[in-house]
Amino acid sequence: MIASTYSHFRKFSLFLVLYSVLIFLNLLYGPLVRATDSGLACPDWPFCFGKIFPDFDFNIFMEVGHRYYSGFLGMVLIAGTIWAAIVPELRKPFLGYFILGILLIASQVTLGGLTVLLSLDPATVNLHLLNAILFLLCIVTATFKARVLSKSINSNEFLTKQSLFQKDQIPLLIGVLLIFFQIILGGRVSSNYAGLACLEFPTCNGEWVPSVPEPKIQIQVQHRLGAYLVTFYVLLINLYGIFKGFSAETKKYVRTAIILLILQIGLGIVNVYAKLPKLVTAAHTGVAILLFLSVYAVWVQRASELSKSRVS
Repeated sequence: MIASTYSHFRKFSLFLVLYSVLIFLNLLYGPLVRATDSGLACPDWPFCFGKIFPDFDFNIFMEVGHRYYSGFLGMVLIAGTIWAAIVPELRKPFLGYFILGILLIASQVTLGGLTVLLSLDPATVNLHLLNAILFLLCIVTATFKARVLSKSINSNEFLTKQSLFQKDQIPLLIGVLLIFFQIILGGRVSSNYAGLACLEFPTCNGEWVPSVPEPKIQIQVQHRLGAYLVTFYVLLINLYGIFKGFSAETKKYVRTAIILLILQIGLGIVNVYAKLPKLVTAAHTGVAILLFLSVYAVWVQRASELSKSRVS
């Protein structure tokens, strides 16, 4: 029985890892649709010029390809839900994540349609991105749980609300929320086409505090101020980990966050001076998501360790 449970967890864990990667790739595809000005290549929805398979040019290929790929992810989600439902060992630990995933992907489809029908309304575009990140977070959390349970099959203990929200976990939760808010600010920059509102770094058009209250400049400066705050806070988490004696596994996620942070700053600078290269713009979004997930992993990993220490 134990061997069978281990086998199910191991296979399902591999499936979840692969699915998480596929979702992440779609989160890179979306910004490329935006960067190539393909968001309205199809003026209607759910079809494209009234067709499932329209006459393709590059922009239509980018937009329709994004829709096809998203549809494929939806089918994989349904397959995973069925798998979790019919295998008793997987049902209790994982079915809830997939039901939540179905709700999130349904709202994602709705937001995708509204993005087109509302002609790339900035608020809708931003919600579309954030909902996609929440969907990825749902599957990544399930992946994390499968990984933990496959290492301790005698226990179904993953983490508890108490371990997530106890007093000395709050600084880590703040870090998770701070980076998520910074992604919102970054989404506002993209959806309002404010990426080049400031033509140099670290100042904005020769000023530290711009004297011209132009909306796009304000959006860009808010994003930069958020980046400075995130930089400070991630480094603070590193010091906090030293003070609290984080485990080697948790420290690994902290180091990953610092490396991603340095890379993200570099990509942001390249975006400004190279005038928003398409691949760099997509990479900037992707690294931001990975940074968010790494700090989230610090929070969850430590909570899981605290839960286990209580049980033992």
